[in-house]
Amino acid sequence: MKPFSRVAALDNNEEDLDAIVRALGRAGYSAIPYLFDVGAFVPEITQPCAGLRLVFSDIHLTPTSSINGVDHAATIGNFLKQIVPTGPYGVIFWSKHEADETNIVRELISRAPDIGFNLPVFFGFMDKNKVGIGQVDSDIDYELLGRLINEQVSKSQSLSIVMNWEERILLAAAQASNSLFQVIATTPEIEKGSISEEWLKLLSFLSQEAVGKLSAISNASGALDNALFPVLEDQLRIQTSNTPNDSDAPISETLAALGALKLKLSPSIDKASLNSFYLVEDFKAEAELPYSFRGVISKINKGAEDFVTNHFGESWANVLYREFILNGESIVQDNSLIERSTPCLISLSAECDEVQGKIPSHRYLLGVIFDPADVKSFLRSGNPARAALQNVGMIKLGGVTKCILVSCRRFTSEHSISFSFPVTSIARLRRNTLEEIIHHYTTHARRPGVMRFYS
Repeated sequence: MKPFSRVAALDNNEEDLDAIVRALGRAGYSAIPYLFDVGAFVPEITQPCAGLRLVFSDIHLTPTSSINGVDHAATIGNFLKQIVPTGPYGVIFWSKHEADETNIVRELISRAPDIGFNLPVFFGFMDKNKVGIGQVDSDIDYELLGRLINEQVSKSQSLSIVMNWEERILLAAAQASNSLFQVIATTPEIEKGSISEEWLKLLSFLSQEAVGKLSAISNASGALDNALFPVLEDQLRIQTSNTPNDSDAPISETLAALGALKLKLSPSIDKASLNSFYLVEDFKAEAELPYSFRGVISKINKGAEDFVTNHFGESWANVLYREFILNGESIVQDNSLIERSTPCLISLSAECDEVQGKIPSHRYLLGVIFDPADVKSFLRSGNPARAALQNVGMIKLGGVTKCILVSCRRFTSEHSISFSFPVTSIARLRRNTLEEIIHHYTTHARRPGVMRFYS
């Protein structure tokens, strides 16, 4: 399991570190403590901490007086580089030397590109002297420290809103699990000593029923998601409607301040990137899924022209013009447009077959990836050449803006567990996007597997 925590704390003094971790716990933040000792972080950081949102750190991480602000910034920056994954987070310093905070922040901002860490969305500061940390014969004021922590976290309203949303998701998941566990715990016939085994059997049964036995065996996590997501979403909706939270107030205030006007998207935000957030998951090299996985977009490799001919009955050029191009059957083919347009497949997994006990068949819809500059060849007033085409939209793939059209009447299938199509998976359609395409697909094509006999 990857290390997961929303809060990490760093200090070179073990007593001070223990004090801040206890204070964070009392304020409702469970933190992973890291001690900077003899030039190393203890425990050793082997990979970033998933979900990290707040980092609490001392400013001076060595007792040596000759060490200057540049060296302290290098140590803190190196810690952030190792511990923080990609994502928004805040840094809150605590120290007896408030005057040094400005220098450290300036050094971190200027040296971030050289050290190689992402800057936080905000910097905060707490004075150790105010609460008694590090002072001889002084009691630590944990109540005051808790208020100071919450005060610093509230400096970034947007981060507070995101943290609150993530907390509600975790709470809804816990409530869903607790409710299901009660089915086991309140059954008199189940002996207390066998609750864990019965709990495992129940989870396995629900996974099997959600997607079928074979699919559950090959992808147990996905099967469990399908089994428990409906209850999780229901819990989240109830929790949201019945538990108003002050941390979300800035959203209401921002919208209410506009009066009758609607908030417009900032011109600085790239629409293709925002579309990608909602419509697709763009693969990184380390997160690539196989092309047969549900909803995966795979481009057909260069040099595999025969694949399109063998599976769709004619060359890519002919398929492109007859299926995707406006008036394609009556205009002259443009070789440069053909070269710029990339054929792709969208995978529809075999879950339906598994549940019905059929031989699994992975189905793949044919699509085309093209440049926004060529949109006039594919769309007129936002509409594609024919009703059977589904417009995914303008998205980012590998950092480059592209458009995707999917044909819901041209598909191929694969009836094997050893996949060998000459394709490269590049992204995955998010659930709602895929379901929209599947709905379109069932309208414009007879579903494979239905046999009809005529006399």
